[in-house]
Amino acid sequence: MRSAVAIVVVVAAVLNGACVDKAAEAKKKAAQQKALFDAEAKAQADADAKEAKAAFDAADKGCSGGDAAKCVDLARMYVDGKGAAKDAAKGKELFAKACGMKSKDGCRQAAIAETDGKKRLAHLSSLCDLGDVDGCVEGAKLADALVQNHELSEPKKPQDREAMKLLKKACLLGGAIACTARGVGLVNDDPAAAVESFGKGCDGGEPTSCMQLAGMYKDGKGMKKKDEKKAKELMKKACTAGLKDAC
Repeated sequence: MRSAVAIVVVVAAVLNGACVDKAAEAKKKAAQQKALFDAEAKAQADADAKEAKAAFDAADKGCSGGDAAKCVDLARMYVDGKGAAKDAAKGKELFAKACGMKSKDGCRQAAIAETDGKKRLAHLSSLCDLGDVDGCVEGAKLADALVQNHELSEPKKPQDREAMKLLKKACLLGGAIACTARGVGLVNDDPAAAVESFGKGCDGGEPTSCMQLAGMYKDGKGMKKKDEKKAKELMKKACTAGLKDAC
């Protein structure tokens, strides 16, 4: 009986020792894996930091050397806090610098970052001058809003308004909807200019321009005489283009 008890005790001790050994082994293995993971993570972090610094140095050097694209890259680093301490004001300054170097991205991002209405309008106007239709249209909308808020003076002649100037540029760049918007804004004060804008918009496939131009031909407004035939052709064109009001 005692022998049996002794055997059980010995077996239990052996099993317990085996469990302890396995637990210790598992713990050791987990510690080794963690150490390996931490080492790999640190190595990756060091590599990323080195790469980020190299990118920052290249962007900084390029921007200082007059490369507008590098100024945009540098600005984004400051805005995102990647490769440089996060600094939105510095980023905005660099976007404006890139805009001054005639970078579309620079002007676009400078406008987005700017909270002052007039300064934002200046960036959008610069973007428009670089041939960006959206910049022209957004600038026109902002200019109108600034006039309504009495932050921008309103010239006596509608065609001299900043919004009209920007819409004209957008129209000449192929922005058909801008042609329509400009035409509507000038139809009473400068009908001849309105006819010109509606004509460009209609040629660009903008049905509202076609319908508006049809009305001008029908009434003989902005031109030497009426032309009913031309008016009907334009209305048909607007209808075919999908404008139900013209059908």
